[in-house]
Amino acid sequence: MKRFSSRGLAAAFFVLVSAPAFAQTEVAAEGIYNVLQPYLLAIVSVAATAIVGWLAELLRRKFNLDIDAAHREALQTALMNGAGLLIGKAGSAVAGRKLDLKSAALAEAVNYVLQAVPDAIRHFGITPEAVAEKLQAKLPQIPANNA
Repeated sequence: MKRFSSRGLAAAFFVLVSAPAFAQTEVAAEGIYNVLQPYLLAIVSVAATAIVGWLAELLRRKFNLDIDAAHREALQTALMNGAGLLIGKAGSAVAGRKLDLKSAALAEAVNYVLQAVPDAIRHFGITPEAVAEKLQAKLPQIPANNA
């Protein structure tokens, strides 16, 4: 144990004695840059990756909203057209009352909507029964002169 402590003291002595030889009043900028370069590159690459990821997520959200809006608009147009078809087939008396879900005119209007906008139907996960309900909700919105 005495041997290790004497070696430690000897090492500390040589470090303290030789320290003034390494001390400099000026430090070259290239030396600092060369020392810090790996750390700076790591920080910059992490920051760049984070910024690119954030931008990608921002764009995905924006375009997803645009896709939702396009599907919603197409579905609303198809529902209005289907409601007009339903009034045309069943007559103007259907505009103010509920239809039987087994009605041939309603089934034709539902099929029209399902075939007109299959992507929107899939995107929103709408069932044929829900399309029938939405068509019935659109009936009062059809102007009387179209009936």
